[in-house]
Amino acid sequence: MDNKDKVIDYVKAQADRYDGKNLQFEQDILYKIGTASDRYVSSAINCVLTDINSVLELQKLMIRLYNRKDTYLNECKKILIDMFDNYIDTAYEYTGNLIDIGTEVSAKFKQGVSEQKGNSEYDEETLKYIQEHAFELLTKHTNQKIEEVRAKLGDLFLKGKANKANVRYIIEDTLGVTRSKAEEIAQTELSRAYNYGVMKRLSDYEELTGNKVRKYWHGFKYSERTCEYCRERIGGIYDLDDDSEALPAHPRCRCVWLPIMDGWDSPVDTKLISRANMLNTGYSSDMMYERINNRLGINYAQYMSDKAKADYLAGGRTNKVMSDMKDARDRYMSDKINSWDIARDNANTHMSKEFNDQMKFWKNYVAGSMADGNTDALNRSYEAIKGVMVLPWNAEQLDKWNKLLTAIESFK
Repeated sequence: MDNKDKVIDYVKAQADRYDGKNLQFEQDILYKIGTASDRYVSSAINCVLTDINSVLELQKLMIRLYNRKDTYLNECKKILIDMFDNYIDTAYEYTGNLIDIGTEVSAKFKQGVSEQKGNSEYDEETLKYIQEHAFELLTKHTNQKIEEVRAKLGDLFLKGKANKANVRYIIEDTLGVTRSKAEEIAQTELSRAYNYGVMKRLSDYEELTGNKVRKYWHGFKYSERTCEYCRERIGGIYDLDDDSEALPAHPRCRCVWLPIMDGWDSPVDTKLISRANMLNTGYSSDMMYERINNRLGINYAQYMSDKAKADYLAGGRTNKVMSDMKDARDRYMSDKINSWDIARDNANTHMSKEFNDQMKFWKNYVAGSMADGNTDALNRSYEAIKGVMVLPWNAEQLDKWNKLLTAIESFK
């Protein structure tokens, strides 16, 4: 029997409809963790006030670094708990919807089994899960990095090279890897939280209804970015209490468990699986970038390469794909700024320099907000620029500020 003639394929199609919201969760947490990590590194560097000429000065610096680390970890903890609590509930609700969808299709839209809705509120079990996974991993990682900083600074001190510049470099170089590692931990554990919510829903369903439910390994089987470990397991069906496999299967894994029950391998009317069949249709370049723009609420996917767009839609989140997205955003911003045709002021005056500095900042800020589809930021920038315009600019400079305001109005 062809896979497209099974109920589970229709369920997979509906699960993929949720993927846009899941990706938004992912982007939100990576942005928040990344921003927190950048602030952490910056504040750690700013702890270096002078050259280190004594053991006491080294000890004082390490105390300041530990304090910055604790602040960073507390911020990350709040981000992770807030996001994971929400994500576990989201996975719970989505899985309940998929169970309903599967039973409906299996019964050819006749009334399926009536089930009691389980309690998916945040509880101590969820808190324990979060503490034992993402936060512990993040704490362990940052502690290791601080100890690495201590060792390197001690070596510099013994060699008499602990000047301010060298110390700052050591801190930046060592803690700089914190961002990528923190993002990896957050992304992986976000996947674990989602699958945790799925399994909780499946277990509740089985307990409340007495109907046997199993778990189906779903992933992006045909993407060249899918690892070989997952590729050969995608499509596998396991009993709920079978712990031989766990998801995520590896760092940054995006595979998820889906529900499957007896009868879901039966043929269904082809009209019911028309949406599922669309997944096998080739997308044009325009269709791909529109899907990515709509998923993430951005405006620059058309600047991505076709390969990167296809990889992204297939679930690829490699450094290469994400780098392509960053480059695409930069190109969008550059083209947008050039389209405004707001030239520099070449006069050699104090106000000319002030104008060029201010205009460079606001052009980049506005173009970035447009790229990200951030209308709130655009509204705030519009009001801020009007405030900037009260400074004593000449007529030509004021015309250029008005050009930028017009560009914002036209975009909105």
